[in-house]
Amino acid sequence: MLTAIRQSSGLSLLAGVLLLASACHKADVAVPDPVALPTRALTGAERNTVASANDFAFRAFEALRGKAPADNLCISPLSISAALTMAYNGADGSTKADMKQTLGFQPQTDTEINESFQSVFALLGGLDPKVTFTTGNSIWYGQQYQLQAPFVQANQQYFGATVQGVNFASPTAKDLINGWVNTQTRGKIPSIVDGTTADDVMYLINALYFKGSWTYRFDPQDTRPGPFYRENGSTATKDFMSLKTGRYHRYHDAQQLVIDLPYGNRRFSMTLVVPQGQNTLASVAGRLTRTQLNAWLAAADSTGQELRLPKFRLEYEKSLNQALTQLGMGVAFSGQANFGRMLAGGGPGLAISQVKHKTFLDVNEEGTEAAAVTSVGIVTTSLPQAVMIDRPFLFLIREKSTGTILFIGQMTNP
Repeated sequence: MLTAIRQSSGLSLLAGVLLLASACHKADVAVPDPVALPTRALTGAERNTVASANDFAFRAFEALRGKAPADNLCISPLSISAALTMAYNGADGSTKADMKQTLGFQPQTDTEINESFQSVFALLGGLDPKVTFTTGNSIWYGQQYQLQAPFVQANQQYFGATVQGVNFASPTAKDLINGWVNTQTRGKIPSIVDGTTADDVMYLINALYFKGSWTYRFDPQDTRPGPFYRENGSTATKDFMSLKTGRYHRYHDAQQLVIDLPYGNRRFSMTLVVPQGQNTLASVAGRLTRTQLNAWLAAADSTGQELRLPKFRLEYEKSLNQALTQLGMGVAFSGQANFGRMLAGGGPGLAISQVKHKTFLDVNEEGTEAAAVTSVGIVTTSLPQAVMIDRPFLFLIREKSTGTILFIGQMTNP
């Protein structure tokens, strides 16, 4: 998560680098389905935090897809939420209240919110020996400033943030930040900062990394070209993977097909939501909420029916200022912003200048690889025989025992 704080009236946050990667392994249908080991129940505060992050996921996704409904899209709401929460720890007054409402936080104390992020991240990292999940956070600030101790302590204690003063006027400052991002994402997102200036005050960065293996393998020898039907009526030839010897969960009605395809020991999965009949991606997306998704998955049955899924890869980059303003935190981008809990000694007023999000996603026979970076900069104020996924669809990558959504997006053109 990267938040940039600079000396004019804007505040920019570079928030969140998330990398998701998975590799497939060969599965034998004679082997019983793997059973996930039991995990502890979430606390009430953790359930509230996960529910808040997931609700934010659907609201942010709908705000972004509404502006470009025909485009490929992929965001990491967990990365965005974590990045903005680090900035939230430095907010005050109405700015803090608006950020709390936008992020969907339940009536909890700041300590409960921070503790929940800390414990949920720790839990996600130890659920599956076939899945690697790591998270890293950093705060880069202008070396001429002094940060308030409670702001630093909260982000170090709960987010494990590395805090480092830099000379933003130096052309090498961006290299330090981008080098950290590149390392945290295993080279999948090599940079998030294009350049820095003497006006920059701070960057806060969250990095998430996920690497796992499919529970059941897509055999590359079964991959074949086939037609993919876009919503504008055109057709494109794409490579379709085929899962012939595995199991997954499926729900189907007249409006949508829902596929839940597991990784590793089934803690994590990729969920696909595909419009059916005359339904469109927009109509299905309009029904996609946390409650509705849970209902579809609860009604899903296990099946071994052949599944054909297109290989797809996308890179996505977007400023989130407009979407976050639409969701209710516009004051954070204005001259009325109050981030008075960041700088010590009654420093200049701060505001967010830009929240930037960048993702990478690659789905193939060997699994899923994805990365996401969210940057916030702060400146001073002033069904056939085979189940065929051959039309645009929504997708999510989730941890199922907690319900945490790591990625959400849509694929309109693989």
